[in-house]
Amino acid sequence: MNAPRLLRVAVFLLAAAPAAALALDFAAGALATPYRTILRETGLWSMRLLTLGLLLSPLARLAGSELLAAPRRMVGLFAAAYAFAHGWAWCRQYGYDWGFLLGELPRPYLLAGLVALLMLVPLVATSNAMARARLGAAWARLHRLAVPVAVLAALHFLLSRALPPRESLVHAVLLALALAERGLGAWRAKTRPSPRDGRIPPR
Repeated sequence: MNAPRLLRVAVFLLAAAPAAALALDFAAGALATPYRTILRETGLWSMRLLTLGLLLSPLARLAGSELLAAPRRMVGLFAAAYAFAHGWAWCRQYGYDWGFLLGELPRPYLLAGLVALLMLVPLVATSNAMARARLGAAWARLHRLAVPVAVLAALHFLLSRALPPRESLVHAVLLALALAERGLGAWRAKTRPSPRDGRIPPR
């Protein structure tokens, strides 16, 4: 098994472990408040994986190795799966009382979470190789939504105080670093002299 495939297998097992543990505890009746627990845990892991997904490309560029970026799609899909489970658990916790749930949505932290959740839908739907080939350059533009998704998710958890304060700070710092690296890369790309402007000789 080559290194990228081995890394993807390891990431799959690690990312699936919290969901498997929750499912086993739920089936065994070991959760005192099952939907509240699922709500909390899926939210935590969604945020963690969203942050990790944004860090993989900068880490790969800094390390000079594409290996670190190999599991990026898998991490993103797991982050989305936990986010959707988080949304479902919230609805289930209140017995699918749609009138009540809709009345709660204007709260800033819930609105931020809902927008992030909705933005994940096109990202998941176009995460496959076929969609990437068909969309071409538009695919890259569409998948830049991963950045506002992560920022909105962080805002959701910050306002709801669902994450421990230290972890919220860690996510904020890591996201800021990931965004700064992307911004610096975009600025360098714009200011880099091209072979046509006479400043560097063509190769």
